[in-house]
This record gives sequence, C-alpha cells and structure tokens, in this order.
Amino acid sequence: MLKRIESKSEKQLLTLLIVFAIASRLIVLIMYPGITISGDSEDYIRLAKTITNFNLDHFQGRRTPGYSLLIGFTNNTLALVILIQVILGLLNIWLIFKWIKMLSNKNIAFLSVLFYSLFTHVLFYEFSILTENITTFFLILSVWFLIHFKLFETETKLSKHLVFGLILSYLYLIKPMFIYIPLGYFFFYILKNWHKNIKRSFFKPLSTIVICAMVYIGWNAFNKTQIGYFTNTQYFGINLAQTTTPFFEKAPNKDQLIRDIIVKHRDSILKKEPKAEAMTVWFAHKELKKKTNLSDLELSNKLGGISKDLITKHPTLYLKQAFKSWYLFWSKPHIYWKTHNFSSPYLTYANTLLWFFFLGYFVVIFNVLFNLFFIKKLIDFIKNKRIIFDITFFISSIVIVGSIAQALVAYGNNSRFCVPFLPLIIYVVTLNIFKFTTSNTKQ
Repeated sequence: MLKRIESKSEKQLLTLLIVFAIASRLIVLIMYPGITISGDSEDYIRLAKTITNFNLDHFQGRRTPGYSLLIGFTNNTLALVILIQVILGLLNIWLIFKWIKMLSNKNIAFLSVLFYSLFTHVLFYEFSILTENITTFFLILSVWFLIHFKLFETETKLSKHLVFGLILSYLYLIKPMFIYIPLGYFFFYILKNWHKNIKRSFFKPLSTIVICAMVYIGWNAFNKTQIGYFTNTQYFGINLAQTTTPFFEKAPNKDQLIRDIIVKHRDSILKKEPKAEAMTVWFAHKELKKKTNLSDLELSNKLGGISKDLITKHPTLYLKQAFKSWYLFWSKPHIYWKTHNFSSPYLTYANTLLWFFFLGYFVVIFNVLFNLFFIKKLIDFIKNKRIIFDITFFISSIVIVGSIAQALVAYGNNSRFCVPFLPLIIYVVTLNIFKFTTSNTKQ
C-alpha cells in the first residue's frame, strides 16, 4: 500500500481524500436527512438570537459566543449552519494533510487523514448543532498556521503572532477550555529558543498571550456587567458540582438543604442508572430552585462555592474524581444523532452496529496508543541531556494538557471533549507506527 501511495503525487493523494470526504458526506446526508438538536443546542440557538436581535434582556451567560456567532451569521438558519459545518469538515481534510505533510511526509499525511475520515462520529457532528465541528476546525487551523508560518522561529514577523492570537482567541470563545494553548505555545517558544538571545523576539509570543488575555478578560468582564459574575459561563458552578457529586454528602450543615437534595437524587440515580451519576445536579435542578428560591445564576454560583469548598477540604477525593473524568476522556466517544432522523430503521441499526461494535473501539485503540507513545516521548525528553525541541511533542502536549484541564472542571460525557483532538491523536499514532515499521524493515 505504501508503494502505491508513494507513486502518487501530493495533489493526487489530496484529491482522493477530498473526493472520499465529499462522497461520505453525501452518503450521510442521504441516510440522515435531518439536523441533530440537543439540550446544548438550544443554548447556542438562544444566544444566537440574542446576538442577532441586539437584545440583552434575556442574556444569562450560559455559553461563550463563538459558536452562536456562526449561527447568528446565518440569521439562525440551521440548514445553512450545517452546510457551513460540512464545508469546514472538508477544509479540515485539506489543513490536516498540509500540516502533517510539512512535519513528516505525504505517506503519513495520507494515512492519517484517511483514518480520520473513516470515523463516522466526526461526520455526524457536522450534522449537529454542537461545537465539536467548528472547534476542530479552529484547533486544526491554529496548528496549520503555527507550522506553515514557522511561529517557533525568532525571525517570524510580529504580525503572524498577532493573527495567531486572534485565531486562538476565537477558539477560546467557542470552547473556553482551550485558553491554555497560548500559555503552552509561549512555554515551548522559550524552550526552543532559550539558548539564543531572544530578548528582541520575546515580545512576539507574548503578544499572542496578550491578545488572548484581553479577549478572556473582556468576555468575563462583560458577563460581570450582565449577570453579576466574572466567569466564562454561568454553568461553571454546575460543572464543579458535577465533579464533586460523588462526595457531596461531605458539604457542611450550613448548606444542608442543597446538600441533602443533591445526595438524595444522586443515591436514587445510582440505584437505577449508575452511569448517569454525573447528571445528578441537572435532575435535582428543578427541586433545588423551588426549595432555595434561587435563580439559575444564583444557584450555579452557590453550587460553585460549595464545590470549591469541598475540593479544598477533600483534595484526595477530588483528584480521584478528576482521574475518573480523565479516564472517561479517552473512552469510546458518544455519537450524536437522533434515530428518527434516519431515512430507514435499517440504516439506524446498521450505523449503530458499525459505531458501537467496531469503529468506536478503534478510537479507543488510537487513544491508548497515543498515551503509550506520549509516555515514551516524555521519558526520552526527560532523559536527554540536551533540551531538544520537537514540535510533535508540543502537539502531543496540547492533547494531554487538554485532557487534564477538562478532567479538573467537568464530569459527564467526557469523551466528547476528545473529539477536536482526534486529528492530532491520529497523526502522533500514525507517525510512531510508521517509524517503528520502517526501522524494523531496515534491520
């Protein structure tokens, strides 16, 4: 197979991938002529209407505005949103191939994109009103921009760093957890150039951080003026409560009312459906509001305060729960679709079998291999007497830090957080397998 790939030009390989990508999306459209709307979707749609109507009367700070701006751009025409997401999916194919080709060769680029294109959950996210598609695009765009314009080189112009800061800022506005990437970039820039006289270029990566910091502070300050809290979203307190739910009974007596309601619902859920434990606070939400007489914002803030206190007083239990969340990050991703949207019940059955009994496990295999290769790379990185910069190690670190960051603040369907990282994971795994097989062949 490698010889056949090698015999074709880069243009031919990329054309094959794009044709395959277009064909697979047409097949999904025929099988699934509908749009997936979930509970999260309603929040994004609601915020989009707020933006397009220029009316903040009902603004509650439930979401950052990145994805809602896209919906608002289409004047809340969801079919057009799906079309844009499909186009972004095709652009992802081009971008992934290009930056992998720049880092390695066309063989690895082709195989990485081919593997990525085979996972059906990626396609179904393109037909959902959820952030995963646009998050993947801006994450991949930032990696391509970083590599294409050589942002780790001291000679790169300041303007490129400023544009990079804007890309990362919009990524933050789509998914706040990605605020760590500018800091990681700054750290690796210093790591790569520490032996040089970088005083003159030090401010270049710093400018990226400044732009991202300004956007971060600006959005949080806006929420402060609108909802009274300096926060990314009003859900932050609820997210923390989801993390502390397993040991919420340890909350003090001054919070007895909220504590007892949470524990009652948690214990009831554990008896009936243990996997739904993370949703306890949502099942208890109606009763909590009724008995506390708190608004959504006040309740979320109160839950956040209780959870922070629990985390401070019981760090071991918190870390145990964070590890569980981290583990779930690498598990088989949940696939978002509505069975009634399939054009035939037989197609529902076929896709369910394909994902839950085959492709879903391949995602897990890639995730496991990625972690093994990262551990090996980390050991080599530490053992090396000289600090050698490796951009692939930087890419791997983006994924690992992201997996830890989400685990520290969220507990639930954590595998969904892994979706935007999938192209990076596949590249690292494919690269290492390719190196291993070629080295063995030469021996």
